[in-house]
Amino acid sequence: MEKAKKRNFGDIFADLSMPILLVALLVFFSIMSDKFLTPLNITNILVQNVHVAVCASAVMIIMISGGCDLSIGYQMSVAAVLVTKMMSVYHVPVVVSVIVGILLCSLLGTFNGFMALKLKSNTMIVTLGTMAIFQGISYLISESKTYHNLPRAFMYIGQGRIFGWLPINVLIMVILVVAVGFVMGKTAVGRKVYAAGDNPEAARLAGLNVAKIKVLSFTVAGLLVGISAILLSSRSGSADSGTGVGIEFTGITACVLSGVALKGGEGTLWKVIVAVFVLGVLANGMQLINLGTYPQYIAKGVIMLVSLYLTNKNAKGM
Repeated sequence: MEKAKKRNFGDIFADLSMPILLVALLVFFSIMSDKFLTPLNITNILVQNVHVAVCASAVMIIMISGGCDLSIGYQMSVAAVLVTKMMSVYHVPVVVSVIVGILLCSLLGTFNGFMALKLKSNTMIVTLGTMAIFQGISYLISESKTYHNLPRAFMYIGQGRIFGWLPINVLIMVILVVAVGFVMGKTAVGRKVYAAGDNPEAARLAGLNVAKIKVLSFTVAGLLVGISAILLSSRSGSADSGTGVGIEFTGITACVLSGVALKGGEGTLWKVIVAVFVLGVLANGMQLINLGTYPQYIAKGVIMLVSLYLTNKNAKGM
């Protein structure tokens, strides 16, 4: 009975560790800076991390399926420069450009999953190779230029507001997160992804096409990455081959912080989203109290290590 209580406490702690940390950071930075807990700054934190939350959702799907994608940043880069070049140089309609960019990322994700399947190699190694390919493609498309002077309709996606106060990109993020959370947590499709990542052999014996599930996981993740690229470039109002680069590591960090298992088969989306905003609040708050980029790296690393330690400690029944 005592062991059961300890396990329950560990489960509760694991569930609430990120929300507790988020509240603690909000309180701390509110004390340290009177500019932090204002409607304008909180809105800025939300808006600045919309594309990160969508991208982290993609990372989570891949990790739960038992994979890891290091090429996500350059997938975003390819989509961003292609979409913005289509609109600013060739004057392609916004709707067509956006659809092409999203579908392209979905194809790039499918390519990653297909190559991992055919090469029968670790997805981290495979996507390390495709990352270099996508980087080259991005620079070929962009010609090392920055594309701006984008249509107002496109900019409205990342900068517009509904009812004068609700950012459209935040609304898009909420809809996507709810949809992904529902599919992963409440449907047979989501259960199959968890099963394929948790124990591929057992999933095969149960009649699941594990290879197909893993490739489709990369495809859906690519779709989300494409949307993330649109959200980022429409908010910034420009794009170049550096757009989105490195975001995969932020997504992986958020997933690890929230308890998504590196081996696959374990993870919850709402925890990932909370972890994204823990990192966002940390970066924003440290800027307001005049701590630069390098101390932020240190703080993020310490938070990750402490989080891993506490999670493992509670998982062992401590």
